[in-house]
Amino acid sequence: MGGDPAGIDQSYNKQGDLTMKRSEALAVARETMSREAEAVAAMAPAIGDAFWTACGLIARCKGIVWVTGVGTSGMVGARFAHILTDCGVRSIFLSPDLGLHGHSGAMAASEVLVAISRGGESAEVNTLAAIANSRSLATIAFVDNESSALARTCQHVLPIHSPTEYELGGYCATTSTVVCSAVCDAICAVVLKHKGYTLAEFSGTHPGGAVGRAVSRRSSRAGGTE
Repeated sequence: MGGDPAGIDQSYNKQGDLTMKRSEALAVARETMSREAEAVAAMAPAIGDAFWTACGLIARCKGIVWVTGVGTSGMVGARFAHILTDCGVRSIFLSPDLGLHGHSGAMAASEVLVAISRGGESAEVNTLAAIANSRSLATIAFVDNESSALARTCQHVLPIHSPTEYELGGYCATTSTVVCSAVCDAICAVVLKHKGYTLAEFSGTHPGGAVGRAVSRRSSRAGGTE
């Protein structure tokens, strides 16, 4: 990705006023969204055995599905853990800083750790994955770099690829996090269907906010007790 397509250095004058033309700004925005959509669409045909294995390990887990990552991968991981819980899977995001300062002691044998990292070379994530292995958890790496230290450390690898040149500025994780989130959503869809988690069950743990109110109305119309 050549030049400065996002106008990071040249978009504002000394007074902080936007100097980019409206047409240019809209073109940049549309190109960014198109590239992200393209990357997600390109990932869909790659879904196969590794994806199926990850779904099985997560859906069959009798304990907690732990999710970890740092930076933008950590943000994706926290979202993934939350949505898994909404699908009937007990899931908790464990940040490496807590995990490497004692909280990894909460991880138990027969549970699952999902470690998310595009490059797979974040030392703290890799160390937490190694601890999970030593505690007899099933470990799954969600990575772009299949030859990375994280991929070598984890027992299972789910490759999640996206073009590096589609990242914001060619380096800031944007498109890759969108693609990873889409894969996580696909896993959640499979797990939800597999477990048969019902609207009534969901409403029992999500009474808050607009979602809670909407779910309560739907459940009532369906003959629920909420």
